[in-house]
Amino acid sequence: MPRADPSASRAVLIGVSAYTDPAVERLPTAVPGARRLRSLLTDPALWGLAGKDCVVLSNPDTPNRVLRAVRVAAEAAADTLLIYFAGHGRIGPGGDLLLMLPGAALEGPYAVVPYSDLRQMLLNHRRADNQVLIVDCCHSGAVVTDHMGPLDLAQRTVIERTYVITACGKQQLSRAPRDEKYPAFTGALIDTLERGVPGAPDPLPMRDVFVTVRNSLTGRNLPLPQDGSSGLGDEIALVRNRASGAAPAARVTSTALVASGGPVTSGGPVAPVVSVGPARPKRRRRRRALLGTGWRWSVVAAAVAAVVSADLPPAAHSGAAPGTGSAFGDLRQADPCALTAPAALRRFGDARQDSGYGGFDRCDVLVDPAGGGQQVDVVVDFDAGREEETGRATTEGRVTVVRKAEEGSACVRLLLPAHDDVTVAVLAKTDDRAPASLCAIADAATTTAVQVLNRGKVPARTTAFPRNSLFGSDACALLDGKALAAVPGLVAGGATPQFGNWQCDYASDSGATRVGVAFDRGDPPDARDGTPTLIGGRHAFVLSEGDGDVMVTVPQRSYLGDQHQPVSESLVLTLAGAGTAHRAETRRLATALAATATSHLPPTRA
Repeated sequence: MPRADPSASRAVLIGVSAYTDPAVERLPTAVPGARRLRSLLTDPALWGLAGKDCVVLSNPDTPNRVLRAVRVAAEAAADTLLIYFAGHGRIGPGGDLLLMLPGAALEGPYAVVPYSDLRQMLLNHRRADNQVLIVDCCHSGAVVTDHMGPLDLAQRTVIERTYVITACGKQQLSRAPRDEKYPAFTGALIDTLERGVPGAPDPLPMRDVFVTVRNSLTGRNLPLPQDGSSGLGDEIALVRNRASGAAPAARVTSTALVASGGPVTSGGPVAPVVSVGPARPKRRRRRRALLGTGWRWSVVAAAVAAVVSADLPPAAHSGAAPGTGSAFGDLRQADPCALTAPAALRRFGDARQDSGYGGFDRCDVLVDPAGGGQQVDVVVDFDAGREEETGRATTEGRVTVVRKAEEGSACVRLLLPAHDDVTVAVLAKTDDRAPASLCAIADAATTTAVQVLNRGKVPARTTAFPRNSLFGSDACALLDGKALAAVPGLVAGGATPQFGNWQCDYASDSGATRVGVAFDRGDPPDARDGTPTLIGGRHAFVLSEGDGDVMVTVPQRSYLGDQHQPVSESLVLTLAGAGTAHRAETRRLATALAATATSHLPPTRA
C-alpha cells in the first residue's frame, strides 16, 4: 500500500497531563509525547502533514471539544484519519472505556469521553479510506474489543481499513515512568518512527511499527500493546521508513533478556548471542479446536484430527518401549526441532524455523512460497501412542512411514519408529488455498525427520527453560479429585496423559463430558481469545463456543521467539459436554477448574 497522502489526511492528537482531582495522578509526560508525535508527523521527511491538519489538544477541558475536533478531522480527511490519545483511562459501569480529561475523577461520568461516543462519531462522519487509532492509557485494550467487534453491513463499509493499537490489554495498566520523557508506550512509538525498522518496507506499514514497539516493551518487562485490524488496516503506511535499505537489526540475547523471561542456554550464564530477525513477522493467532477425538487441542490437532483422528486410539503416557534401539529416552528432552531442516524446504520458498508455537512437543518451519501465495506451516509433532498402519505405509530403515491422502488444506505423514510407543506426525498445512506442492513439502520434511530417527536417539534440546516456564510442569498434577468431582459425570481418577505430560485429558465413562489441561505457546492472548477476567490474581481469557464448550487461557510468561516476536506460554483449560443447563454454569465450572490449576503453576517471575 502506498504512503498515505498527507494533503488528504488529518490527525488529532490528544494529551492529558494535568488532573484537578488530587486522587488522580498527574501524567506530566503525556502532552510532551503528543507534541513530539506532531513534530514527526509534520516532518516532510516522514509524512509531511500540514501543521493545520495535525491538531494537538493539550489538556482539553470538555468532551465536546474533543468530539468536535474529531468530527472536523473526520469530515475533512479523504485518505487517512489518525486519532491518538494519551492520558488516564478507566472502565465505566457498562464496560465502556472512558478517556479521562483534566476534570475527571476516579468515579462518575463527568469530564470523560466514552469510547463508544468517539467510535460513533467516527462511524457517522468518517470519509477517509484509512483510519488509525492509537490509545495510550490504562485499560486501553478495550478499544480492540469494542472497535473491532461485530458490526452490521452498513457500519463495515465505514470502517474498512482500520488499524487500532493500544498500550496494554483491557485489564492492564499502562506505564508512564517519571524518569522518562514520554509514557512508555508512546516513547517506544516515537523511537520507532524516528529510527525506522530495518528490513521493513518503505513506506512503513503500521503492522511493522506495532511489532517493533511491542518487541521493545517486551524486553523491558512492560505491559504488552494490543492491536486489531479490519480490511487491510495493518498495511496502512503513514511514514517513510528511515531504516529503509538497512539489514534487519541485530538483536542481542543476553542475561538481561533471561531476567525478563527470555530463553537461556543450558550450562549457566551465556555470552550475548547476536541474531538477525525477519523483515516482517507474520501475526499468528492461536485458534485451537476446543475438543475432538484424539484429544489433540493444539493448532496441529485441529488439522490432524480431521485426517487421522479415527485411527488414533487413546494412548497412555509412555516412554521408550523396553528393548534396544529406542530413539526416545527422556521424552521431555527429545527435541522436535532436531527433526526439521529449513534448508531442505527452501526449494519451495523462504523457510525459517519457529520453535515457540503450540505445545512443547512440536516444532514448526514456516515456508513462504517463492511465487507468493499462502504461507505453509510445516509441523513436526510428537504424540504418545502408535498410529495403526492404515493408509499407504512403507518401511524406511527403522521407521514405518504412513502417508495419508491430502485432505483440504493439510497433508499428513505419520512416522512410527521401531521400539518406541511414539508417533511422530509431520504435517504441512495452510489456512486455505493449499498449493499443489503441499504433499511434496510434507514429503521433503518427512525425509529429513526419517534420516534423523534412523541415526539413533533424537538429539536432546540445546536450550534450558527458566524456572517460570511451563516446560517443567506436569499438566496431570494441576487438578485434584475435589476439583474434578465438581464436573457432572467426570471420572476423577481417569487421567490420560499425553506426550511429556504437557497435556492431560479427563473424560466421563460415556466420553460425553471432557476436560483438558494443556500448555500452549503463541501470540500473547488478548480479547480475541475470550472475555478478559482475573483468575487467582492473574489475567485470563474465557471463551465460550456456540455449542456451550468453554476454553480458559491463562498466560504464564512472555518472551521473544525465534522470529523476535512476542511469544506467550499459557495454560489452556477446556471443558465440554459438562451436562449443565446453562452456559453460565459451564463457564463457572471451567473458571473454577482453571483457578485450581493456576494455583499449582510456578511463579510468573523467574
